[in-house]
Amino acid sequence: MTRPTKEDRIKFNIDYPQDTDFSAYARLLQSKWRDKKKFPELKLGNFLDIEFAKTTKVNFLTDNIRQLVSKEVANAKKTGGLISEPRIWNNLLSSQPLCFNLFGELHFDLDLATKYFKQLFPNRLDSVTAVKFEYSPGRGDTKYIGDHSAFDVFVEYTKDDRKGFIGIEVKYAESLNEETKDKANKNFKEQYATLTNNCGLFKPDSVDFLRQPPLSQIWRDHLLCIATRQDYDEGFFVFLFPSKNIHCQKGVDDYKKYLAFDNDEQNCFYPRYLDDFIKTMTTISTADWTTELKQRYLGDDE
Repeated sequence: MTRPTKEDRIKFNIDYPQDTDFSAYARLLQSKWRDKKKFPELKLGNFLDIEFAKTTKVNFLTDNIRQLVSKEVANAKKTGGLISEPRIWNNLLSSQPLCFNLFGELHFDLDLATKYFKQLFPNRLDSVTAVKFEYSPGRGDTKYIGDHSAFDVFVEYTKDDRKGFIGIEVKYAESLNEETKDKANKNFKEQYATLTNNCGLFKPDSVDFLRQPPLSQIWRDHLLCIATRQDYDEGFFVFLFPSKNIHCQKGVDDYKKYLAFDNDEQNCFYPRYLDDFIKTMTTISTADWTTELKQRYLGDDE
């Protein structure tokens, strides 16, 4: 895809040289949304004025979602969850607001959540029983992977008499290169290698490749899913990203080279497009927020 024109970069105040082509495009979408709403900006067009953003919570599409985010931010301060302020409130480009805007209403309406996930994953579930955010079964607990990784969204469901889960990681403008090689090595734990070598889902001698960016982020979340399966009858990991984000696509394609099987179900790894998740939401709900969700994150042409 091509970068926004110079005219658009100036008009919507989005000239940020470090952007990838996709992040520049996504920044433009968010800036256009802010401009249409006539919300005051800060620094770049995708940033809201901080005090205005915290007071009004306009980064979120419904009152339910605003209520949920306020609760989750307060809870994260108690549990060590990684919800970053002030960006959760004022950065329209951040993937965390996107996560709440896409899945937040499902937290309050489990019937809608059931209909939604049955549409996305036919025959995988009977009923959604919970939708949680920034969830880890045990932060720092060596029973799992011993670090503070968490799923952006965690969906619990039942299938027949079985209890299962979907762990979801949501990416938007990220390139998967945000984590440096030095940081990835510093964060590495031997437990990652042990689980990778023993779970049967990876090819032999994969650890040295998986532990490095850009694969390391996907790997840790996938391992968290694998470790969490001990508490459930089944579960799988969804890595969600925009179809036009070629950096995420390359990361997924490279990551799959180290998986033991050729299908998603056996690998417990389901890379999926954000576009499809958003469009599916508009097909099962006619609420105004679903239309705005699509316009904001996919643009008017989709």
